[in-house]
Amino acid sequence: MPAVEAHLRVRHPCPYCDLSVEFPSTLLLLWCDNRRDVFLVAAPDPEELERVLAALRDAFRARTLVREGNDALVVVPDFEWADPPSVTGLARQGGVWTLPPVVYLEGRETYRFLSPTKRELYALIARLRRLGEVELLAVSTRSGLSRLKDLPMESTTSALGLTDRQTSSLVAAFEGGLLSVPARAGWSEVARRIGLSRSTFGEHLRKGQLRLLENCYPALRARIRESGVATILPPTRPVPGPRRAPLRGTREP
Repeated sequence: MPAVEAHLRVRHPCPYCDLSVEFPSTLLLLWCDNRRDVFLVAAPDPEELERVLAALRDAFRARTLVREGNDALVVVPDFEWADPPSVTGLARQGGVWTLPPVVYLEGRETYRFLSPTKRELYALIARLRRLGEVELLAVSTRSGLSRLKDLPMESTTSALGLTDRQTSSLVAAFEGGLLSVPARAGWSEVARRIGLSRSTFGEHLRKGQLRLLENCYPALRARIRESGVATILPPTRPVPGPRRAPLRGTREP
């Protein structure tokens, strides 16, 4: 039977969501092993990080495991609350699985759920709407479990092999509006912002785009197979490097 995958953004009264309301610019990623909650805290600056860590210590007896720059890994031991009901608790009661991490930002929680059918999913959404605001970001039916396998791999491998120049060119193209439709800036303008010539910037950008697509290609191809909305052509890969000169006495085809 196909599984249903959904992404929801929720805002409701709960201790963790209240913390995000207090520090809206800090990103909180939450993992839970049924005994402890582990947060990756990513603050915009060291001062806010210190304030967030102090709030976590005071409210939840949190302990900092690792701290690097504006980021910290924090563990919350044995923290539970009965009221108001938690989103993950309601999901568990309704037979819907929460796929970690839960994302807290700007006073809202973003969840990724996997449900046996749409019936359980929409029953959960109805219960959540009695608690607070719910925004259904995406819902799709999966014919198999390949996306559960592919998505974690995408998040950890999509940037593998990118050089610093390729990465900065990709970020500059996105932030500068070069990839918008219509584009908000020209190639030369974006290249000048990061101190590169137009041709050098274009080379790094194209190579970075190719690397990203190569890294994500298996997951993208699997998604097309699932959807059935496009025909997959036989893969063709150009031979890297310059073409070899033809052997003497032969003609190049």
